[in-house]
Amino acid sequence: MAKTKILYLITALDQGGAQNSVLTTIKRLDKREFECYLAAGKGGRLDGKAKRELKNLHFIPALKHDVRAKYFFHDALAILQMGLLMRKIRPDIVHTNAPKAGILGRLAARIFWRKAKVVHTFHGLGFAKEHGEKHFDFFVKTEKFCASLTNVLVFVSKKNAAEAASLGIGAGVRSEIIRAGIDFERKLPHNFAVSGKKASLKIPPTARVVLAIANFKPLKNPIHFVLAAYKVLSQIKNVYFIYTGDGPLKPAAVSLAGHLGIEKQILFPGWRGDTDELLAIADVYASTSLREGVPMSLLEAQAHRVPAVCYDVDGISEVVSDNRTGFLVKVNDIAALAEKIKALLRNNGLRERFKENIARRDFGEFTVPVMIRRQEQLYRSLVPPKRAAGKKPFHFRGGKKRPARRKFHSTGEKK
Repeated sequence: MAKTKILYLITALDQGGAQNSVLTTIKRLDKREFECYLAAGKGGRLDGKAKRELKNLHFIPALKHDVRAKYFFHDALAILQMGLLMRKIRPDIVHTNAPKAGILGRLAARIFWRKAKVVHTFHGLGFAKEHGEKHFDFFVKTEKFCASLTNVLVFVSKKNAAEAASLGIGAGVRSEIIRAGIDFERKLPHNFAVSGKKASLKIPPTARVVLAIANFKPLKNPIHFVLAAYKVLSQIKNVYFIYTGDGPLKPAAVSLAGHLGIEKQILFPGWRGDTDELLAIADVYASTSLREGVPMSLLEAQAHRVPAVCYDVDGISEVVSDNRTGFLVKVNDIAALAEKIKALLRNNGLRERFKENIARRDFGEFTVPVMIRRQEQLYRSLVPPKRAAGKKPFHFRGGKKRPARRKFHSTGEKK
């Protein structure tokens, strides 16, 4: 049986939920049925990992992360490079991810390789009014146009899908909800100890820990995490805050922490390979994001039964149940965020109740097997297996094709 060729496009292989979802999908799709290719811009933190683990990896040198007028030439060149790659691979399906690769990749598919079915996944809508009305309107108009070039729009959260529909993005285009998935069976080193992990971070053994796993980009809003930490520390002294990751706003966050005098109790350790261990020492998980699809780090926190306090944006409420497994507060309300964190830090009984509620919740729709099954079903609906890779379709008449009838003599001997 011919395999269905799928070309995944993503802007950069940075550390993040979209990248993890794509890499997990490529590894876990049925290799007997699907042949996967991945193309991305250069310079991502996961470039080396992808080179080691993936067979069909390609880099698009001109694909830059930021959306800026000065990158117009690079964007045009990236479209050309993507298009030439499509002509070489001849994919049955082009599956774009992330805003920049989603825009340029869909243009390339429709200009250079119209034979492909085009899928785009919104891992969150990727634009917010907090960045200005003109910026917001530009992306809405761009996404409306690109949706018209797409066969299927995939959303990881129901709220994202509803907002896109309210903005007129994807009108008349097929849409699907396919959650980002994680493995909920979390494993720690056999000799792991909470006290030892805290000691390695210079955190006292009795101190509480508030954790955020995110990058330092504007939509993740790290400055509000620092401001909330300051409000909490003004009343509760024996608590440490950890914000992992890296990005353009990290120097500002570090500077602000120093200016507020909390630099000894707010840690910025950069990207980590031990997030399960950090979650194991965390008492509260915090999210100050302005936009989210389904944050995988928040799912990982739930897998470790860590109560969360989050800005109530996009798909957050589809993961955290307010006042049952965590607290949801109005976006940009730093005071309310700090108050809910303090409530969880002060009340051991409340934290335990939330942990029990997390343990009882069914997270089946957010698991890797369900994500993979839904992806495979989507691909089969677009390219039936027998018709993949440009092969001529088989014609059926009531089932399998019957072999030619053999003729016999009346004696029963074959002629």
